[in-house]
Amino acid sequence: RDWRGMVLLVGATSFGRASIIMAEGRALRDGLQAVIHGGYRNLEIEGDNMLVIQAIQDKVQIPWQVRNIIIEIKGLLAQCLQVTIRHIYREANMAADWLSKYGHSAPINFLISECHAPEFRNIIQEDWAGRTLVRRGT
Repeated sequence: RDWRGMVLLVGATSFGRASIIMAEGRALRDGLQAVIHGGYRNLEIEGDNMLVIQAIQDKVQIPWQVRNIIIEIKGLLAQCLQVTIRHIYREANMAADWLSKYGHSAPINFLISECHAPEFRNIIQEDWAGRTLVRRGT
């Protein structure tokens, strides 16, 4: 999304039976490739997989399963002018959560500038309006 919250690019793919950390890492790498190809260089990245986010930030040792992907991500980030990366909870990342579920069941990969699915549009509109989410306790 841009600084106003408007959707710039939407993408999803199925990674098959990949582990969560592999799927999250690959999704971030693929998304970065798309936005860099689109000419965007000032990025604010929010992710709900704390291990991937902390590995990119060098706060934890990179898990061997995603070492090459994290290295690729860092190389892509080096092409950007300004980058902010932070962890957010899944409940605050509903658009990405919806896309990952959709992509897992989608017959094809896609990258588009607009998504007309009513559920997705509702999530974006509610987020833009500042809907407050309550995180459930564990």
